[in-house]
Amino acid sequence: MTGSEAVLVRTMREDDLPEADKLRAVAGWNQMPTDWLRILRYQPDGCFVATIGDALVGTVTTTSYPHDVPSGEPVPLAWIGMMLVHPDHRRKGIGSALMQRALEYLNATGVECIKLDATPVGEPVYTRLGFQQEWRFHRWQKSSDESPATVLPSSPRTLSSELDLAAFGVDRGHWLKMLAADSAVIVTDNGFGMLRTGRVATYLGPITADGPDAAADIVDTLLNSVHGPVVWDMPSPNTAGEQLARSRGFEPVRDLTRMWLGKRLLAPELKYQFGLSDPGAG
Repeated sequence: MTGSEAVLVRTMREDDLPEADKLRAVAGWNQMPTDWLRILRYQPDGCFVATIGDALVGTVTTTSYPHDVPSGEPVPLAWIGMMLVHPDHRRKGIGSALMQRALEYLNATGVECIKLDATPVGEPVYTRLGFQQEWRFHRWQKSSDESPATVLPSSPRTLSSELDLAAFGVDRGHWLKMLAADSAVIVTDNGFGMLRTGRVATYLGPITADGPDAAADIVDTLLNSVHGPVVWDMPSPNTAGEQLARSRGFEPVRDLTRMWLGKRLLAPELKYQFGLSDPGAG
């Protein structure tokens, strides 16, 4: 492409977020402006936009875990998320350019395992890039005619625990602390859960618990005062979690696939994962 059609991929800035959120709105995704800001502030040098002239036409973000890795040591795990291209500019190589930039950035930091959550449309694209399927999962929804509720954040005890380390596979304490700042949080001796405001529906997750009974107590407490639609992303291999979702009136509305690329698969303990934090960040 030349002239006015030349595509520039550059680092995302905070003043890009209003235009980035317009892409999210076109796609109908659930993230709020606070979700964009959290991802960008967590990893400001690892989030990118594509522009044509003055128009922002695409985005991609990366999120590495743990947050602080000593210089020279490999990063165990990273996520690619918020891959968006405006419908008017698809099939121009913009998505590929954004993915290439994200992968170059992560490879330069020595990430051993890169993951993402793919829609059915995106899965063949990522397969061609070398990503492999890890497992599938459903988005579950409890519908209502009412508008999504506004969730009031709470101040929890520490969320960094051995249980979550086993559940997720790597320390994500810094990310959970940032997420908790915008969420209602329940912490028990057997796990924790969060609930936060979404653009389309209230989002339930992450939920980490040592069994279905503990997860049920956390879920019921969080949902007790919520009105309006709620969405809940659940790993399909956690059959006890899926049964819990059905028993609380949720139904599967969307299929996604967790995929990975890298030197080795960092495998979590899914029997403790009763809800994901966000498909854009794991």
